[in-house]
Amino acid sequence: MNNSDFSEVFSELSVLGRSVEEKMYEFLLKDIHSDFIDLVKWQTKTGGKRLRPALTLLFARAFGTSSNDLESRSAAAGIELIHTYSLILDDIIDRGDLRRGKKTTRAKFGDKFAILAAIIYREAIYDAAKATGENFSNTIDVYSKTIRHLTEGERLDILFEQKEDRENEYFQSNRYMDVTLEDYLEMIRGKTAALLAAACKLGAMVAGASLDEQKCAENYGWAAGIAFQIADDYLDIFSTADTFGKVIFKDIIEQKLGNFVIVQALRLLDSTDARILKDCLTDQKISDEERISKCNPLIEKSKVKEFVMNEAQKWANEAKMNIARLEFRDKSMHELLEQVADFSVKRAF
Repeated sequence: MNNSDFSEVFSELSVLGRSVEEKMYEFLLKDIHSDFIDLVKWQTKTGGKRLRPALTLLFARAFGTSSNDLESRSAAAGIELIHTYSLILDDIIDRGDLRRGKKTTRAKFGDKFAILAAIIYREAIYDAAKATGENFSNTIDVYSKTIRHLTEGERLDILFEQKEDRENEYFQSNRYMDVTLEDYLEMIRGKTAALLAAACKLGAMVAGASLDEQKCAENYGWAAGIAFQIADDYLDIFSTADTFGKVIFKDIIEQKLGNFVIVQALRLLDSTDARILKDCLTDQKISDEERISKCNPLIEKSKVKEFVMNEAQKWANEAKMNIARLEFRDKSMHELLEQVADFSVKRAF
């Protein structure tokens, strides 16, 4: 995909994804106090590509339903509400202060009010499911399973941390001291890929696709989601704050072993350097700045960059394979969805 194609796909995804915002606010702002509106809306205004609702609408269109269809837009709005809901909670858990260059909800309004906002999102998600009409039962089932997957992914992500400041019995008893590739994939399937898989399945479902077609759409989302997260992990280590829009080196600062770059760097380094990198990530006595300055040369030494790029593209290719056999009503969707899969990777490289 050349830069021109990349720009066009990004633009189309953004326009399509943002087309559900009116629906999101319809569900989100129902029956809330006027003084609470700006706080509740804050997380939705921190930007983002709206990739997940765009995928719902793309798959609905692929199977012959208009992107303006009420049920499709409601299902897509629910997907983005789940995503935003999870971000609010993730920032509370990780004490995150910045997303896409703007303060997070908890940084601007405090943890207590951020939790209250998250509760509103959870109720809005249910209202979005109700608005899918005869698909309500299946939609709420997808939403529920997805939130459970997200929770499990977040649980593992926390347990991959090496910080000592989570001093409670459960964390200390269940914390991972080593993270394998299989552990990592289990975590990101829950934390990232599950939501993209749900977005794709819902689009196919509300458009009346068969169960087999829904499964192919869902599998596309699983693979694209893994590719997307690997790219995100790459950006966390190798990007800059200006281009990433989030705190860089966040996973190193938080001493998380659950970053694809770190998992693979530990595997690619010789045993001596791997032990030094591992010790640097687990040492509680050094500052964040010293941790970054010690870890980065070892990560660079592992020559992990090219490996990460290839692995992310492998998952993008798997996503494309899952839709290659589908007979879309809208034939143009094959090429566009293939470009979306590549976009999830190329944005990092």
